[in-house]
Amino acid sequence: MPLKSFFRQNFALIIGLSLPVLMVLGFLLANHLPQISDDPPQYELVFSVVRYDSHSQFHVDFTVRDRKLYMRLTPRQENGGANFRDLFIYNGQKGSVRKISYLPPPDQSIDDQHEIPVKAMSGYTIDTNSKAPDGYEFESGSYRSRGLFGEVFGGRSGRYVHRVKKPGGGSLVIPEYDAGYSYSGINFIGWIVHSD
Repeated sequence: MPLKSFFRQNFALIIGLSLPVLMVLGFLLANHLPQISDDPPQYELVFSVVRYDSHSQFHVDFTVRDRKLYMRLTPRQENGGANFRDLFIYNGQKGSVRKISYLPPPDQSIDDQHEIPVKAMSGYTIDTNSKAPDGYEFESGSYRSRGLFGEVFGGRSGRYVHRVKKPGGGSLVIPEYDAGYSYSGINFIGWIVHSD
């Protein structure tokens, strides 16, 4: 059967099969076009994610003072768990997220609320303005399910989708990060504007 005749006889079938594929490709292209259209962020984003920890003897939070990162430690209640925080840095140039390991002091030294410098971040100067010097801003996202494709073919469950955006310019999705059993989205800390 000639190809022309095959297309003529099966036109509706071909259109019916190709339209969903073209729509998926269109959505993928539309999702990535903003990332291609502008220069990536010049400054790294520092953020934390809350994680419930039943073993930690204290709650951990982060604060920036004099453009340096500190951990704030508060003893937890005797019969409760603690809200621990995992610390991350997003690099827009590489499109990657790395986890920063930090070691709080032994819990027996904590008898009240303390602010302690985060040694792993001591070489960084952090700007807490919502907008980085290059114009990019952190945009907190909402929870996104894995969608119909994920439901049909399996895979990981949904996640929070966050971005860094430049008004009138690029928009980049922050990739997935390993935060253990976290139960919330990203907590913005600031932008690294200088490193030693």
